[in-house]
Amino acid sequence: MGKSVYILCVIMLFIILPLHSADRNNEHLAKLESLIDNNIAYDSIAPIDSVIIWCQELAPVLQKENRTELFFRTNELLVFLYSLRGDIGLAIDKAREMYEQAEAMNYSLGIALSSKAIGDGYYCSGMFREAIGAYTEAIYYPVDSSQKSFYKEMAMLRLISILLREGNLQEAEVYRDKLLKSEYIHTNKTLQFFAAIIDVFYYALKDDLDNTRDSFGKAEAIYQSDKQPFFKLFFYYTQGIYNEAIGAYETALQCYDLVLESIRRKMRSVDYLLVSYAKANLLVKTGDKKEAARIYEEISVVTDSVVAPSYAHRINRLRASFQENRMKVENKAEFNRIFMGGIIIGMLVLSVIIYLTLHILKQNRKIAASKKLLEQSRQKAENAVKTKSLLLSNMSHEIRTPLTALSGFSGLLTEQELDAETRRQCGEIIQQNSELLLKLINDVIDLSNLEVGNMKFKFDFYDAVVIGANVIDTVNRVKQTQAEVRFVTPLQSLKIYTDDARLQQLLINLLINATKFTPSGSIVLEIQQQSEDMALFSVTDTGCGIPLEQQGKIFNRFEKLNEGVQGTGLGLSICQLIIERIGGKIWIDSDYTDGCRFYFTHPIHPVGKGKEAQV
Repeated sequence: MGKSVYILCVIMLFIILPLHSADRNNEHLAKLESLIDNNIAYDSIAPIDSVIIWCQELAPVLQKENRTELFFRTNELLVFLYSLRGDIGLAIDKAREMYEQAEAMNYSLGIALSSKAIGDGYYCSGMFREAIGAYTEAIYYPVDSSQKSFYKEMAMLRLISILLREGNLQEAEVYRDKLLKSEYIHTNKTLQFFAAIIDVFYYALKDDLDNTRDSFGKAEAIYQSDKQPFFKLFFYYTQGIYNEAIGAYETALQCYDLVLESIRRKMRSVDYLLVSYAKANLLVKTGDKKEAARIYEEISVVTDSVVAPSYAHRINRLRASFQENRMKVENKAEFNRIFMGGIIIGMLVLSVIIYLTLHILKQNRKIAASKKLLEQSRQKAENAVKTKSLLLSNMSHEIRTPLTALSGFSGLLTEQELDAETRRQCGEIIQQNSELLLKLINDVIDLSNLEVGNMKFKFDFYDAVVIGANVIDTVNRVKQTQAEVRFVTPLQSLKIYTDDARLQQLLINLLINATKFTPSGSIVLEIQQQSEDMALFSVTDTGCGIPLEQQGKIFNRFEKLNEGVQGTGLGLSICQLIIERIGGKIWIDSDYTDGCRFYFTHPIHPVGKGKEAQV
């Protein structure tokens, strides 16, 4: 019975222990992630030694589970903690191991985190120039975005502190400005705390006491609101720097002593040396050279332990590995620069070729357009000569008839023997020929103005129905035919954007032209709304009509189908120019055989500022 109980206890122990271990690992991992996400190396619940143990235990688990980012961030924290604790050899070895793993995996974030870890290894070894190179690579190495990854900002803080200690204010200001542009500097308390500390050093070196006081006040406010153990020694060291800057030397020495006493002997590293140097330099300033000499001697002993020969081969291996991989990165970057340079040069050459090709094509098009324009000008010149000759020929014929009548009948009026009735008839003939001559001159002037664009149009909204009714009344008063002239429309009103004087001129020309060839029957003006944007006008008569073979010539200038009828042959040409200038179109209905029918369209709304400005 006792043996069975013993076996059962052993079995239960083997079951419970792995479960307990798994729960403990999960608990430690959650705490570790919280520290990493908040950018805190350790706190009161998880002291530095415990966090180091957790990192050592959990890193293999994370690597096995392929949680690559957390694996490298955990190792980067581990190197940082080693350097804080003074375990310089472990920090160097782990940094080199991280870099080799990241490089083998070609993992960009891992390489950047490893560069920062290498910087920490160099820093804790007192190799500040090498640390600057590693931190710079960590800052500028291209990586994919990573949430809450503050390694760049922490690398910049370390880099700025080194540059300030070396007195390189100009370069420190460059990285300080870059740090202030980070999106995390305004949200992460740890970054804000260390940024304020850096500002205390920065302004103290520049002897800017006001900004030194303000920066220390910010650091003190953050520390007092959350007294993290991780912040403690950094805060007291900064308090010493601040008090030394304002001349409170005793308080500054007390702060330095508090920092030095808090650092255990085995944790003495570069930070211990820096505080010791600050205290020794202050003692020299206050005249206590004996105590300063004792501290300088202690610094010498600690320095020997920090850079002891036992670390030399590790540092050399780390340097060789880092420089080898840096050369790979630089060679790759150089190749990329050469490759991009080749692409850019090729693109430039291609652009020049394309530009020259397009320029030649453009010049060829210009030459072709110039030739076409020259040909058009030549044709216009020839047409102008022909038109001029035709104008002179027709004008001489058209002007001769009324002038002959005016001359002859004016001479008759001088005869004393003429009775009153004969004189009246002579006066009427003179009046008719005067009007004919005046209309001829007006038509020629209108045609000329329309061609060169000098005819003025005054556009506004007018009622087309009212204009049509007025035109019919006018024509009925002056017509010389028995034909009925009437107006037909289904519309009560139709507002259109037009020049009412030019529209009336157009309609009167068409109607008077119809009265000349319609001695009886009817002449009808009709207005319809063809669409929302267009009105349709028509003038229909029952006269002799126009033969189909001659309909294509009726809009030509001086075209008269019947030489026996009075007129200049310019009326329809003027009508066409007016309606085209307004934005419409005129044509003859070739399907209508009971006389003649003209159609023209007229825009209801403005057709555009360009058209209106043109007229």
